[in-house]
Amino acid sequence: MKPILAILVFFISISTFSSVRVMTFNTTCSYLCEKGNFDKFKYRKNWIVDTVKRANPDLIGFQEVFTSRQLNWFKKELKDYNLMYFRKYYIFRFADPALFVKKSRFSINNWGGFWLGPRGHRFSLGWKKRLPRRLQWARLLDNQTGKQFYFASSHFDNHKKNKTPSAKVFTDAFKNVNYPVIFAADTNLKPEMEGYKHINQTYYDSYDITEKFEMVKNSNTNEDDSCNLEKGKTFPSCRVDHIFLSKKHNWRVHNWAVDQFKYGKNNRFTSDHRALYADIEFL
Repeated sequence: MKPILAILVFFISISTFSSVRVMTFNTTCSYLCEKGNFDKFKYRKNWIVDTVKRANPDLIGFQEVFTSRQLNWFKKELKDYNLMYFRKYYIFRFADPALFVKKSRFSINNWGGFWLGPRGHRFSLGWKKRLPRRLQWARLLDNQTGKQFYFASSHFDNHKKNKTPSAKVFTDAFKNVNYPVIFAADTNLKPEMEGYKHINQTYYDSYDITEKFEMVKNSNTNEDDSCNLEKGKTFPSCRVDHIFLSKKHNWRVHNWAVDQFKYGKNNRFTSDHRALYADIEFL
């Protein structure tokens, strides 16, 4: 029996080691976004770090961190991760979105990004002029499996004239890529929307193919507390934060989890969005 048990443990360990935990988290910006509904960023930033440390993801897509200074504070607290975001020279820095990649797990082969708008990948305020929006990507080598893949994140603009074009720019940018693609983002797209359906033609929604759904919580919350209530009150139709996986490749999603922890004396959520993560395996 002992040799058989040893073989079983070996194969279980391989499966565990090849799984990648991916998180996407819109953190709610620290300026004008809180509007009295959330605690101040000086408190929430510690809760954001706690959320990350409890989940211990390998890859994180952060959205709505307001400044590069705030990002670098997170980098100091999350010492196990490399940080990638847009910074050109020392003049122009743009913190939304940002990628955090676990140092011990991945080697960074290349990374970059582009603006979302009608001017190709050049700086833009969108099809309907709003805040500038970006997509950041990294081509990574998984040091445990030897596999390469793209990890990307973005924060699509919420104006209806910017949502579907942003989805099309994303899919066009990676349509000729042979490596697997993981896209963890706040798309502002609910599942019934045109832009979501466009992405879903060539990408799996990890929620749809997960083997298990988990609510991580410390109080009496339910599935509908997984929603950003500005987008809807019923889960899962309210979802705008997604982890997409390229359909050209084979995946297994072991678990899809939403973090519903509340913090502070007012027992509030950290952000208007819940952090979510998925345990993903390349097959």
